[in-house]
Amino acid sequence: MHWTATLPLHATNALNIYTIHDLIPLRLPHSTTENKSAYRRLCNNIAKKADHIVVVSETTRQDVIRLLGVPEERVTNTYQAVKVPLELRERPQEEVALELEGIFNLGWKDYFLYFGAIEPKKNVGRIIEAYLSSGVKKPLIIVGGRSWLAEGETALLEQVKRDGGPSADRIRRYEYMSQSMLISLIRGARATLFPSLYEGFGLPVLESMLLETAVLTSTTGSLPEVGGEAALTVDPYDVSAITRGIQALDSDDDLTHNLVSKGTKQAALFSEQRYVDRLSALYEKLM
Repeated sequence: MHWTATLPLHATNALNIYTIHDLIPLRLPHSTTENKSAYRRLCNNIAKKADHIVVVSETTRQDVIRLLGVPEERVTNTYQAVKVPLELRERPQEEVALELEGIFNLGWKDYFLYFGAIEPKKNVGRIIEAYLSSGVKKPLIIVGGRSWLAEGETALLEQVKRDGGPSADRIRRYEYMSQSMLISLIRGARATLFPSLYEGFGLPVLESMLLETAVLTSTTGSLPEVGGEAALTVDPYDVSAITRGIQALDSDDDLTHNLVSKGTKQAALFSEQRYVDRLSALYEKLM
C-alpha cells in the first residue's frame, strides 16, 4: 500500500510505503499554521511504522533522514513528473499571443509572471517589492488565491493600489485562472518569478521550462536541484538580488533565450516515463 499523503494510516498484511513531499512545518515553522507538535508526532509515527518512505527531492530526503531519524536505506527519492496537456502545449504561438492581447492586453514575452498560492513560503511579498524596485516597464501578473498568513505578502501591493500613481498599474493580480488560460499566460511570459523560500519540489519551475519560458528561482530547498543550470537563481531573502535578477531578465535577450534552451532539456529529465521508471524500480526492489 502506497500512501501518498502524510497521514498515519496503515494497511495490514501489506508493505506500507509513505510519500513525504516536504517537512516545511518543521523547517519553516513560521510559514505555516499547523500545530507543530501534532505534525511532528504524525511524522514520527510514519517514520516508525513505514516499511519505506518515498520523497520527491534529495532535499526532502535529507530532511527526513536528519529531522525524523530515518535510516538512509529506508528513504528513496523518486522526484515528480511534470505534465502539460499536449493540445495546450502545441497551440500555435500566434493564436496564444492573440488571446493574451485580446483578454489581458499583454504582449508576447512582454510581462513577468508569478503563479501559485499566496502564503509566506512562496515569498510573494519580496517578489512585489523587488519588482517595484526594479523599474522595469513590463507588467507583473500574479495568479493565485489567498492561502494562510497571506496578509503580509500582499500588504505592499494593496498599499500601492490604494495610493494610486504610476506603480499602481504595473502589477495585476488574479485569484483564479482556468488551466488553459494559465498555460497561455505561462507560455507568453518573459519569465516566471518563483524565488520561494523553501519547496519540497517546485512544479512551477518545470512547468514554465516545459512551456519554453525562462525562470528565476531561489538557491534554497529543492529548487536548485530541480532547476539545475537552466534557471537564474537568487537568494530569496535578498530583495536586492531578486531585483537584479528581474532587471537582467528584462534587458538581456541572450540570457532569456539561453535559459529557455536549457529549460526544455531540464524539464525532459522529469517526464512521466522517467517517473514511472523510478517508481517501478522501487516497487520491484521492495517486493
